[in-house]
Amino acid sequence: MNNNGFTSAAELAENIHNGKISSVAAVTECLNTIRESAHLNNFITVCESEAMIAAERIDADIKSGKCGTLTGVPVAVKDNICTKGIKTTCASKLFSDYVPDSDASVISRLKKAGAIIIGKANMDEFAFGSSNEYSAYGVVHNARDNTKVAGGSSGGSANAVAARQVPLAIGTDTGGSVRQPAAFCGVVGLKPTYGAIDRSGVVGLCPSMEQVGTFSNDCDDALLLFSVLSGRENACRLDGNVCGKTIGVAKEFLQAEMSESVKNAFTSATEKLKENGASIVEVSVPSFFAGLAAYHVLSSAEAVDSFRKIIKSYPHTELLGEEVKRRMLTGAIVLSGDNYENLYIKAAKVRTVIKAEYDNALMRCDALLCPVTATAALPIGGITDPHQSHMCDSFLAPVSLAGLPAVSVPFGSEHGLPLGVQIIGRRNAEYDILNIGKALTAS
Repeated sequence: MNNNGFTSAAELAENIHNGKISSVAAVTECLNTIRESAHLNNFITVCESEAMIAAERIDADIKSGKCGTLTGVPVAVKDNICTKGIKTTCASKLFSDYVPDSDASVISRLKKAGAIIIGKANMDEFAFGSSNEYSAYGVVHNARDNTKVAGGSSGGSANAVAARQVPLAIGTDTGGSVRQPAAFCGVVGLKPTYGAIDRSGVVGLCPSMEQVGTFSNDCDDALLLFSVLSGRENACRLDGNVCGKTIGVAKEFLQAEMSESVKNAFTSATEKLKENGASIVEVSVPSFFAGLAAYHVLSSAEAVDSFRKIIKSYPHTELLGEEVKRRMLTGAIVLSGDNYENLYIKAAKVRTVIKAEYDNALMRCDALLCPVTATAALPIGGITDPHQSHMCDSFLAPVSLAGLPAVSVPFGSEHGLPLGVQIIGRRNAEYDILNIGKALTAS
């Protein structure tokens, strides 16, 4: 896509608006790149004819003076987000023929802004997984190293941006499913405040935590896409100025297991923010270590309840993958008999405590900083180890329990693979955390 003279979605939109490039040319180049790197397996469905028809219509509209924020910009969409007339499989054989008759709210907003849906991105089946190995349509291979996972469950969306197949993508994040693959693939992944973006039309299984999120190559594009999806048009541009900002680092974050490369990258990130005028303060979130366990209990229980509604219309459960069945079994155990009181209610109490602790910590600072994952992307097949899975999710799940916005930005590397730093903000502080992200990613 760089052959077309742009480096970001914002620049591409501007070039299309002023006639320097046509939407047809932008879509054509994206489709060519998708074909050339098809081995990555980022897409379940490529909307070639639909995208070209939309691009031709947009080019005609531009000539008559009609332009939207994302006019002509190709976007990849995670395959659990409903698209009218286009298959929405949730990466499951159970939904292999499901074609929605209406668009999800976020798709309607994208179309209104002039964006073009280029394809439906691969994912872990029904968003159960953190490696994109649990898809009925095959594993997604990391664009940086094809032997490594792209992360999950929104791995196809993140990897499509990393591979320059598209400038923007959307996914969903329940316990880290945007932020973790963003870190593994070396892109920016934003999980907004819970409820900031309408989830209508998302085939979700954990309604109390799941949130539509964004993937982009920089923080400016993340703000642009978030503004479109949330309807919160922000006239302010990111300037990366963090002078006078206070960044909190919880002592529990530093006590968590992580590789030396992750530790060094995190230390370097705090130093860079200090060099740019921010101050670093120590805070505490004592229940941090209980967050992942509480998340698994609550998310499995919610998923069982949601899935019961799905299988009333799609009863062929023999088509489901093993990971989905395992999660359903876990949820059923959580909700059965005495386990409900011993597990679910205790996990719900932990969630309440974590929410209060994060809120209290953020009263002392403008944002919190921590790693995204404890390692870089793991080898395909390696994340099936429960310990490795824990290292991928422990920094992410507590933020979802608290309902706070967080962004993963690329920072540092491990054996040539990208690492990420997570910036956690107060509710509805997406602009602030993205601005800190811009400061960290500025060269």
